[in-house]
Amino acid sequence: MIRLDEVRIGNWSLRVLPRRYLLLYMIWYSRSSTITLHRLLLITYLSSHILRYRFDSPPILSGEVIGDLEGLIRESLVEYIGGKYPMVRVTDVGRLAIGELHRLGGEYVLVGDYLIAKVRDLLSELSRVVSTYQDMPIATVLSIALREESLRASGYFRDALSGLSFELRSPCEGSVG
Repeated sequence: MIRLDEVRIGNWSLRVLPRRYLLLYMIWYSRSSTITLHRLLLITYLSSHILRYRFDSPPILSGEVIGDLEGLIRESLVEYIGGKYPMVRVTDVGRLAIGELHRLGGEYVLVGDYLIAKVRDLLSELSRVVSTYQDMPIATVLSIALREESLRASGYFRDALSGLSFELRSPCEGSVG
């Protein structure tokens, strides 16, 4: 089902693990193997130490993430559920693919252009990240992501992101009642 290409680096022969399968794992690991699209995008942004995606409008919009999701949908690994809060859900075929990822546990793989890691370690770190952010209020997750982006920005843009991040963190501050 999951076909992984191989690449040689020096004396090593490594399988190449496409990032989209790590997105699949994140969706699967979410409660009921379902997650809202905007939360997945924010969590993916906050997972930038593992998943190197380019965001067109950080920390929310990424054509690369959407492209990989479309690939997962074409492969019938996830399904898209539209509506007021669009969601993605892992299919039965996707669950079988997750089983294959788990069987690769001790193998080293290449993810993207630079990351060589054991599959078990990648999945463990992604589990930690999803567990951290899946139940937080979305305003808090957005606040954290905006704070991360403000650290990369400069000038007025940095100040605007930092201020917005602070306001999202403490929406009741200064209110009466």
